[in-house]
Amino acid sequence: MPTRELPADAPGHYRESHPHPYYIPEKLPFSTAITVDDELANRIADASFQLGRLDGISPTVDFAPVLYTSLVRLEAVETAEIEGADVDVDEVYAYHTRTSAGANVDTSKDLQEVLNAERALQDGFNAIKHGESITLELLQSLHESLLENVRNEGEAVGEWRTTDVHIPAPRSDKPPFVPPPHQDVPGLMDSLEAYIQMGGQHHPLVDLAITHYQFETIHPCEDGNGRLGRILIVLQLCAAGYLDEPYLYPSAYFNRNKQQYVERMRAVSENGEWRDWIAFFIEGIEVQARNSYQRTVNLMELQRAYERRYPHQKTSHRLARGVFDMPYFTAREVQNRFDVSRQTAYNAIEELISEGVLVETTGNQRNQEYKAVDVFDILEGTPNH
Repeated sequence: MPTRELPADAPGHYRESHPHPYYIPEKLPFSTAITVDDELANRIADASFQLGRLDGISPTVDFAPVLYTSLVRLEAVETAEIEGADVDVDEVYAYHTRTSAGANVDTSKDLQEVLNAERALQDGFNAIKHGESITLELLQSLHESLLENVRNEGEAVGEWRTTDVHIPAPRSDKPPFVPPPHQDVPGLMDSLEAYIQMGGQHHPLVDLAITHYQFETIHPCEDGNGRLGRILIVLQLCAAGYLDEPYLYPSAYFNRNKQQYVERMRAVSENGEWRDWIAFFIEGIEVQARNSYQRTVNLMELQRAYERRYPHQKTSHRLARGVFDMPYFTAREVQNRFDVSRQTAYNAIEELISEGVLVETTGNQRNQEYKAVDVFDILEGTPNH
């Protein structure tokens, strides 16, 4: 079957291969003009406002480290879920609680993928925050972290793919998408790196949509492309000055709108439909920034409510006020933090369980673990705006 011609606005072309043709994207910068109309400009302004509001409020809370650690973990869970992993946030907290206590913890492949994503996102963000540039070397090192102990036999890790791949279409009536052959990947990735480092050609959020499309279209790795591409979004937001800490988790939006996410990118490849992709992408940034801001506000309001409800220095009151720094814990951690006896720690925990502040998570008679119900409801639920 002859390779079909694409319209002039498409940022690439097909190259013959069997049974499906390769899609070869142009190197950046694209030759086709990308127009920002008034509606898209308003969407960019809304997203910029939400990012600024989020970055302004988050450092003002006195539980900021716990907040961004929690949001990093949410992002890690969501980005792994898009790729098929089945892990909830409790499992991630339980793992960290047990390992910090010195326990050896067996991990499933799904949990390991989440832990890897958490570490890679935090490492990448810290690198950019401390002045490193977004380079191919950095991305390859993060890819190595993402696939540590979860890679399939024979997969290239920490380097670009050496085999060809194809991506199933989200609908059965469309053929698979075949990214460029592996021989083309180094040159395409070099141009992507150069484009990012020169600061792009458009508003930073538009360039973010462009570079994310380009990364996922090149599909430079044998596995982990989606996870690495979504980490790159957060790194670019940091490099552009939008985020001082990783308070944003874009994967949640793409996870909720997975089919649209894939179809909008494919419409760019085949028809040059940039506007709809950019609008969709920037809406995702705006929605997630607004959600993260609202979660922060809700946590601050809950903290003030607990301060009024639990004003005294008895252990149960101090523990209730302390769950914002320690939302998932063991009785031993309560002993150590408040310098109290084992029995006093258990009494405080039981009192707060009876009041619905805490819940025991393991169902065990020994080595029990507890989480702050209201805190996790805010972190995991849909925020009210």
